[in-house]
Amino acid sequence: MKALNLPSADALDHDFVGHCLPLSLFEQVAEVLSLDGKILGKYLAIPTCTLSRTAGAGHLSVSESRKLAALIRMLYAACSLFEGDVQASRVFLTSPARSLNSKTPLETLSTEEGAIAVTDLIGRLEHGIPI
Repeated sequence: MKALNLPSADALDHDFVGHCLPLSLFEQVAEVLSLDGKILGKYLAIPTCTLSRTAGAGHLSVSESRKLAALIRMLYAACSLFEGDVQASRVFLTSPARSLNSKTPLETLSTEEGAIAVTDLIGRLEHGIPI
């Protein structure tokens, strides 16, 4: 999806598996979501001090990279759900959902279980299954 201007989910799965993602990608995602980097770091459970240290290295750790890759996959899934509408995807990811215990999809992405719950929610919405 060109509108996002991010690596595709396939590229993340094949090119970056087990590798550290560049900090610039984190910054791109923050820009796409119209979020401050500190806020995005909070959603991904990456402390501000870690982000500051990461700035010197220029890349995220493997575990932080996995969290960012999961977010990018969710962003693509949301864009697919909303037929390429990045703004609608942004609203979806930042709005509370009853099926996520009134948390936003972004708030749940810091854990693997949360990422699965968001994926399930998107799948249900895509297939018209009541939530």
